[in-house]
Amino acid sequence: MRRTIAYVDHATQVGGAEKSLVELIAHLDQERWDPVIVHAPGAQWLRYAEASGARLHPGIPSSDLYEARRDELSSGVVANARRALSALEPVTGLWREIGGLRPALVHTNSTKMHLMAGAAARLQGLPVVWHMRDLLTEPGARSWLHRAAHVVRPEVIAISAAVATQFEGLNCAVHVVRNGIPLDRFAPGPPPAGLRAELGLPEGVPVACVVGRLTPWKGHQVLLRAWPAVRARVPGARLIVVGEVAFWDEGYGAQLRALAEELGLGGSVHWAGFREDVADVLRLSDLLVLPSIDEPFGRVIIEAMSVGLPVVATASGGVPEIVIEGETGLLAPPGEPEGLADAIVAVLSDPARAHEMGAAGRARALEHFDVRRVARQVQAVYDTILAAQS
Repeated sequence: MRRTIAYVDHATQVGGAEKSLVELIAHLDQERWDPVIVHAPGAQWLRYAEASGARLHPGIPSSDLYEARRDELSSGVVANARRALSALEPVTGLWREIGGLRPALVHTNSTKMHLMAGAAARLQGLPVVWHMRDLLTEPGARSWLHRAAHVVRPEVIAISAAVATQFEGLNCAVHVVRNGIPLDRFAPGPPPAGLRAELGLPEGVPVACVVGRLTPWKGHQVLLRAWPAVRARVPGARLIVVGEVAFWDEGYGAQLRALAEELGLGGSVHWAGFREDVADVLRLSDLLVLPSIDEPFGRVIIEAMSVGLPVVATASGGVPEIVIEGETGLLAPPGEPEGLADAIVAVLSDPARAHEMGAAGRARALEHFDVRRVARQVQAVYDTILAAQS
């Protein structure tokens, strides 16, 4: 008998969490599971879900709470009471929607839904899985997470051991299931003809790229401050910035461009915006850079490794669980432009070593980061939970 799993994510824009969820669902054994995605009406990321085999249910009620920043959350009693009261209406709506689906289990995929949909599912008497994809460094946000975990009592799937540490001391089971990707979409190969010209890149110049949402914790400012030293030591080096602002960071893209101008980077930085052809941009590049300050995992790292690209990243959060220092890439201290520049120069100025790192990264991705492995591990969590219910 097929068991219905309700997957709940409130995001409207495209993010790595949503892509990872859709890929997980697509690789489930759907003879056993009937996946339903509960989403906000008009969510942009649903275009990726159309081929996943999931039913789509626009059942997330509107709420201003979804727009709240994590650093706005307080640990104060009065502020907490106000937040809890404002959550009553959306939690009630989610309780009604989830109840109508009659799932065997509710799997939440975004932090706000861990709290709200988790509470709604528990009120329905349903088991809850939190797929935890965030590092909550803000004390108020971490405090809310801990209180919610005591109430909801979820089974937690953490995308890295770094993410799992947020649940130390809490009475909930935590399973570390590191992200995976459809490796066949990120096979090595040449980029399409004309892509270099489209991006404004001269032939023969070394190219590094950074891929990710333009948001402060991703470390783009640190990378831009490192780039003058890279240019001085690797003549002609170019940087492709793939990504755009999202959620509450509307003015951040302009700040980054202004910083690039202030640093005199001129035509050495290419602002590519959001792109669907990330695999091709990676194939065009000589190096992926991920300068995050607090990185829960770093999905783009395994995408780059899969195409055979060496990686320079910061020793932050879950990144050291992916990148083997000196073998598949180099790690730099987070927030330090000088160390980041040194690592970038070391890779771009030594093509033979870069090639070896890329090959080692490809082998590591094939061994450890296939989305089919993620689906097997997640289904094992479901089996454990549902067996305990029977």
